[in-house]
Amino acid sequence: MKKYTFLLVPVLFLVACTPVERSAYNTAVAAKAFLDTERKAHPECNPGTSTVCLDIAKAVAAKDVLIDAITVYCAGPDFANGGSCNAPAKGTPAAQQAVAKLQAAIANYNQAATDLKGAAK
Repeated sequence: MKKYTFLLVPVLFLVACTPVERSAYNTAVAAKAFLDTERKAHPECNPGTSTVCLDIAKAVAAKDVLIDAITVYCAGPDFANGGSCNAPAKGTPAAQQAVAKLQAAIANYNQAATDLKGAAK
């Protein structure tokens, strides 16, 4: 059972997701795969000062901010224990602010990934 636990958490997360949560989750998963590939393609970036190396570092930081934004957006007793997201109540100022911050984190990562793709060509 332990070897399947890593699959259970993402499945539980997706079961109760709203579109913004799902979009953020999908972006974070894709970011991890993309950045792992770029790091393998550029082993000289440990640390490096070229444009590609700096863009990898920026994209990693943007991915980490996105994950932090997901954690804040979903914070609550269920999510803290590996369950579904405890998003703020819709229509409240807290929900509007949390959604805006999550969308900004997604946009920030997408821009960093676009910059990296352009530099890596």
